[in-house]
Amino acid sequence: MQQRILAVGLALLTAQPAVADDHATHLRPQTVDYALILPANLPHLLRTSLDRAEVLGLNDAQRAALRELMAEAPLKVFSRLSQAEKMEQAIAREVLDNTVPLAELQSRLDALVALKRGATEAQIATIKRMQAVLGKGQFRALLKYSAITDRL
Repeated sequence: MQQRILAVGLALLTAQPAVADDHATHLRPQTVDYALILPANLPHLLRTSLDRAEVLGLNDAQRAALRELMAEAPLKVFSRLSQAEKMEQAIAREVLDNTVPLAELQSRLDALVALKRGATEAQIATIKRMQAVLGKGQFRALLKYSAITDRL
């Protein structure tokens, strides 16, 4: 009986807690979570516009313009967000490990904000270009499919 209790106790002590793993996974942000304005407020609309092209009634010229945007815009946005993600993680690690002097921290934070701002500006420029390609009704319909119309 004591051996069984000991075995169960050892199993419980050495097992990876499922709740802790789920919690850690849940808290791990995605690259888009490093944006200055989060996607819940300023969505990435290109993929949705192409996926819903038929429903939106896009003509061939509009589809071609959106495909062109799709080829260039994500690189401008997501490359900056990826850099911001790495920089933010490095800053946090250095702060927690106490390896970065306070005087150096301000310039690092300024660089982080500049990356996030650059990504947001690129995203806004893409949205403005999309608005120029789509008619007002088509753009409103796109927002509806992106679940954004509640705020407009």
